[in-house]
Amino acid sequence: MLALVLFGFTAQAEAAPGDIGYEGPSFSGAGSGITASKPESKVWWNDGSWWASMWDAASADFHIFKLDQTAQTWGDTEVALDDRGGTHADVLWDGAAGKLYVASHVFTESAGTGAVSRLYRYSYDAGTDAYTRDAGFPVTINSFKLETLVIAKDSTGKLWATWQQGTKIWVNRTLCTPACNDASWGTPFSISSTAVKADDISSVIAFGGNKIGVMWSDQNVSKDVFGIHADDQADNVWSFENALLGPGLADDHINLKTDATGRVFAAVKTSKSASADPLTMLLVRGPAGGWSSAVFGRVQDHHTRPIVEIDEANGIVHMLATSPESSGTIYEKTAPINSISFPTGLGTPIIKDADAKVNNATSTKQNVGPSTGLVVLASGSSTHYWHNFFPLGGGGGPVPPTASFTAVPASGPAPLTVNFTDTSGGGPTSWSWDFDNDGTVDSTVQNPSFNYTTPNTYTAKLTVTNVAGSSSATKTITVTPAGGGGSTLTFVPTDDAYVRSNFPDENTGGQTTLRTYRVDMTSSYLKFNVGGVTAPVTSVKLRLFVTDPSTVAGAIYSVADTSWTEGAITWTTRPAVGSLLRTGGAAPVGTWVEFDLGTPFSGDGLYSFALKGGNSDVVWYSSKEGANAPQLVVTFGS
Repeated sequence: MLALVLFGFTAQAEAAPGDIGYEGPSFSGAGSGITASKPESKVWWNDGSWWASMWDAASADFHIFKLDQTAQTWGDTEVALDDRGGTHADVLWDGAAGKLYVASHVFTESAGTGAVSRLYRYSYDAGTDAYTRDAGFPVTINSFKLETLVIAKDSTGKLWATWQQGTKIWVNRTLCTPACNDASWGTPFSISSTAVKADDISSVIAFGGNKIGVMWSDQNVSKDVFGIHADDQADNVWSFENALLGPGLADDHINLKTDATGRVFAAVKTSKSASADPLTMLLVRGPAGGWSSAVFGRVQDHHTRPIVEIDEANGIVHMLATSPESSGTIYEKTAPINSISFPTGLGTPIIKDADAKVNNATSTKQNVGPSTGLVVLASGSSTHYWHNFFPLGGGGGPVPPTASFTAVPASGPAPLTVNFTDTSGGGPTSWSWDFDNDGTVDSTVQNPSFNYTTPNTYTAKLTVTNVAGSSSATKTITVTPAGGGGSTLTFVPTDDAYVRSNFPDENTGGQTTLRTYRVDMTSSYLKFNVGGVTAPVTSVKLRLFVTDPSTVAGAIYSVADTSWTEGAITWTTRPAVGSLLRTGGAAPVGTWVEFDLGTPFSGDGLYSFALKGGNSDVVWYSSKEGANAPQLVVTFGS
């Protein structure tokens, strides 16, 4: 296929007969397998465009390229990445921070000394549509050349990296003392307890809102292992699961993704050899644990180097692989995300060079959908990049959101506090709430609460908006006259914070979450100023909004000491905990957990409570700085 360069973009000539996809720039001089290795991503979506780490043959180094989706051509932005040939990279775009991270290493299938692995960091300016390398970067992650190097970022802002070296699986992380510093890396340490083969690899992913997972292959004992680290634990505290175990079920092919529910998806390859045996598989870990698997291809299909992409908007899993194993064509199969089963056979060819071979499909760490489309990048034996683009029902551009929400409770006596939770689809970026549909915007937070004081029938309206448009939804709220059940007042905390034993001097008073994790490891404290109670208290209920789920909601204890403040409390200075008031059940995400505390006090005053307990799956609640502040609902009178 012919190509020409025009205004910085590699223009696409007419496809040769039999081609599928688009031929891109040359990577001559970069070495082979330029879009490898299996766990790594070279592509990301940002600010309405697709970008990639690609080799610039003219300058003989790596640059950031941008995809012209109309012409399906890659343009060189001339922003330099690694200047070393023979390197591979893993890219991570953090949209919240506006930072691009690129972990680059000299590629070898036998890890060893002789080269450092680098972390580059870039800032993005939407006004100029440009990336700029941050001062002080690159920095060194480790001092080795490697087969794979993968990075992820946890909920605290800490970066994690993993790789195989010698007979161990290693991790390193940035230091947070107390603020996280992307340029300051700790000492690498091993998390594998047994020796793996030099051919094994690892990958890392942030999942579940507050966890880091590392998966690696262990061909010596025929299993894929998944290590789990909770973000609020010490760096060396891990638990381990067997994701796949059995004779011939391990090989050095792993690619990880996650979804909003906390599921983890792993595209893997086995070492099976019989024609009908499974060769490539998709493993799925449920939000609460437990692994399942689905066969993507069998030995007779000769798939290799599988990757997985998640389209949550359409509820679809995309899995892609090369066949045959010596390189040839990139194939795709899809399945419903909640009922994964792939058809037999090779699948649908999505990238093919009729004159040569392609291999090593790569794409983004991010989940995709109609607002982004899907870009798959590969490299060919003709020393040219190849890619294909799939609109996923959205044409590759943004689509308007679809408004929906829940209101709990939707009816009750005045005064009635209703908690509104946004459940809209399509990626809204702003929210406007009109709680009584009088044309006045009452709130612009995503998940607000509102107190209806006057009996009436109200229509609550939510309007959600993104760059493509807006939509609205309404619900009826019925407020009946008070009577027969006493009077009710609802209070939000004057102070709240969590404390952690592994960070004994840490103060979290300004954080948007409260947390509890195991007994005496992470606890939360809340203080309320109760006033206006004019009769004996008949009921006290504490309501907390779940932002990260757990099977155990924790337990509420009384705290006699009310002198603590959220700006000063730490694990070291925390007040003593008194009697147990109530133990909760499960804590599903996006719901309110209600603890019925009985009558722990009789009238006005300052009152403190502690949230403790839980299990190895930490639960997070919204703090008073979050979108849904805790509520203390006090009922008094007859």
